[in-house]
Amino acid sequence: MPLAWILVMALSVGPFQSAEVNAHFERAAALQRGGALEEAAAEYRQVLALAPRYAEAHANLGAVLAQLGRLPEAITSYEAALDLNPGLKPILLNLGIAHFRAQQFAPAVATLERFLAVAPGHLQARLLAGISLVELGRDAEALARLEPALAEAPGEVAALYSLGTAYLRLGRPEAEAVAERLAALPNGGALARMLAGQVRLERLEFGAAAAEFEAAAKLAPDLPRQQFLLGLAYLKLGRSAEALACFERELGRTPDDFKTLYYLGHVLEKQGDLGAARRRGEAALRQEPESVEAAALLGGILLKQGEAAEAVRVLEPAVARQPRDAEIRYLLGRGYQKLGRRAEAAREFAEVERLRRSLRERG
Repeated sequence: MPLAWILVMALSVGPFQSAEVNAHFERAAALQRGGALEEAAAEYRQVLALAPRYAEAHANLGAVLAQLGRLPEAITSYEAALDLNPGLKPILLNLGIAHFRAQQFAPAVATLERFLAVAPGHLQARLLAGISLVELGRDAEALARLEPALAEAPGEVAALYSLGTAYLRLGRPEAEAVAERLAALPNGGALARMLAGQVRLERLEFGAAAAEFEAAAKLAPDLPRQQFLLGLAYLKLGRSAEALACFERELGRTPDDFKTLYYLGHVLEKQGDLGAARRRGEAALRQEPESVEAAALLGGILLKQGEAAEAVRVLEPAVARQPRDAEIRYLLGRGYQKLGRRAEAAREFAEVERLRRSLRERG
């Protein structure tokens, strides 16, 4: 989807500014129109050195910086423009796009929704808001944006892929039909294979899933989450070395991704590389400190390293958060046992047995 920026060029002469300020602004605008972006940015900064409250100059500097890929600076400029002149509502679209491109999906949604409050029919904003909601896991909300928008623009492959992802996560059968729609579009083949692969993963058809992700990689090797999903399929097939390589490649793209860090730690632990596994487990827990899964991973690694006291420190709050998880209670019991805290270990093991017995009876 081409991202269309709104430029504040109609206000290229500020009637309340000095002649010098207006001259710099007009020169900056001409450079911007001509594609001389670095020079335009310098001129806009000259304007702002002379007139720091010139909202339109902040807005246009934001557009230039965004085109240069300097998104954090662009966001700061857009926000300054809106603080100085809240009436510049079209700049909300630019700010929303900048947040979206920076993968800051929560502020992207908030900003795009503010823009849609004044321009409710704007198709690009509706599509971007829907995609951002899917990225945030707010799938039901995303459908309310994506379904009507895609009725107007059925060829928007990125939005269509997000729609299929939302259907899949909500357990709705339309996901497979969306994959077929993507496959029928001239530029939708790779995303069609990605979505089909995720459908196969959900069905526990791991070989078929891996084949779909491999085919997607041949068509478009840099799709987001591609290596993670392929690694997950390989892991389920017992192809640990290939899974590890995929997760490492994914981490090169998204170094702070919780799931990638978690699965890397899991594979490295199984391979016996406890030092590397611990580093990944610690990084995963830093990303999501409330994650019981990450605590269990790291606690198990620490126990294998003989660091029972540290393992107990990690495991105790996780058990408090999820007391009905038999696995993590068992790990905590082992930690207490290794520390000679026999009564506490016996308590945990008894609770583990009770939880497992209850699960067997329900099953």
